[in-house]
Amino acid sequence: MSSVHYPSASLKPHRDESLQGGHLWIFSGALQQPPRWVEIGGVLDVKSATGKFVARGYYNPQTDIAIRILTYNPEEQITVDFLRRRVAQAVQLRQVFDPELTNAYRLINSEGDGLPGLVVDRYADVLVAQIHTAGMERLRPLLIEALMQETGAQGLLFRNDSQSRKREGLDIEEPMIGAGTVPDAVTIRENGVYFTVDCWNGQKTGFFLDQRDKRESLRKYARGKRILNCFSYTGGFSVYGALTSPDTTVTSVDVSAPAMEAAQKHFELNHVSPDAHEFLIADVFDYLEEAVQNGEQFDIVILDPPAFAKTQNTRTNALKAYRRLNTLGMQVLRPGGILLTCSCSGVIGMDDVLGVISQSAQRLQRPVQLLESYTHGVDHPIHIAMPETSYLKSIFCRVG
Repeated sequence: MSSVHYPSASLKPHRDESLQGGHLWIFSGALQQPPRWVEIGGVLDVKSATGKFVARGYYNPQTDIAIRILTYNPEEQITVDFLRRRVAQAVQLRQVFDPELTNAYRLINSEGDGLPGLVVDRYADVLVAQIHTAGMERLRPLLIEALMQETGAQGLLFRNDSQSRKREGLDIEEPMIGAGTVPDAVTIRENGVYFTVDCWNGQKTGFFLDQRDKRESLRKYARGKRILNCFSYTGGFSVYGALTSPDTTVTSVDVSAPAMEAAQKHFELNHVSPDAHEFLIADVFDYLEEAVQNGEQFDIVILDPPAFAKTQNTRTNALKAYRRLNTLGMQVLRPGGILLTCSCSGVIGMDDVLGVISQSAQRLQRPVQLLESYTHGVDHPIHIAMPETSYLKSIFCRVG
């Protein structure tokens, strides 16, 4: 047995069944009593009601998810070697990318890579990490060592500014370097397309890597078309579309002026003149309502909004917002045009999104053909026993 002895917590009878299926969360109601002598974020052993070892994870009495599992192996101690093994497994998976074409990807996807509470994105030779839980926060020094040793990165930046840290009893932090050096901006390649990432100030870790495969899929529809990209941020979909043909025109709409400025720079970075395209700073709903009134028509409409719902309490209103958005999007889409609609709300499922499309189409009395549906890319693996950690839905349709 392990020479290191961890404190332990016992489960109520029959509460280890989900763990036997591989789930990595234990809710506070499953514990017989709060474990003693365990600091917030401290590692402990989980035992069944009969005293049998079940798993090892870290503990937080302040949250509904009391324990997050790190290993089911009683011999596996939570050391820097453990973290190095997990990081090495993650690095191996990302070798599916041709570095000549793509050098930016999600390196650690929390539970999907066996490190709950940790997200790490790689941008060329820079790592940008987000720690969401007290357990991972306690492991930060070991994480830095493991990440730098296993990746060979030049620098590691922590973007611990997520509001979820407050629920864990953690402070919201300013961006800080964990190791090495991190420049103000990093130029990356994605499917041979170039972008500049602001790791220090950009949304999330600086770029939305989870839409890479959808941006690539857009290319086959975009040649010579008139494209509307709503919630365009720094123009990811816009650049892919514009690159397909000099005859392709793209209108990008976002409420953020800095994002619009960055989008134009991305066009220039890929040797596409921004002058032939539109970059509009506006509320998307306001823009679409005006476009409908003016009779605007596009060949392709892209709807990639921020999360409308982050909790079950906001789900009903979120579905109303998605219906309104998709109805407006279809109204500015010419007959036979392509609609790409997305949702990154975790409490909204793929069936919900399909329902929204169907309801919007019925309201407008327009037939819809479902062409392609996507969730996460290969660098955003989802633990098979934890479908609730899946959040992204993207659907290509043809609207008659």
